[in-house]
Amino acid sequence: MVTELKKKYAFDIEVVKKTSFGLLQRVSLPKFPAIEIDGTVVFEGCDITTEQLEAAIRKRQSA
Repeated sequence: MVTELKKKYAFDIEVVKKTSFGLLQRVSLPKFPAIEIDGTVVFEGCDITTEQLEAAIRKRQSA
């Protein structure tokens, strides 16, 4: 899902795995799973569809 949207909208991806979380305890991270766009958490602690993610990307690009 993300790979297709990355090609379409040209954005960077950063993945933080739960196994890495122990190393980052001093950093304030959103609840897993989470998606952040331009520094704003737009989805946190829930699964989302491709359509929901694409709508969030388009909304921020048009702002």
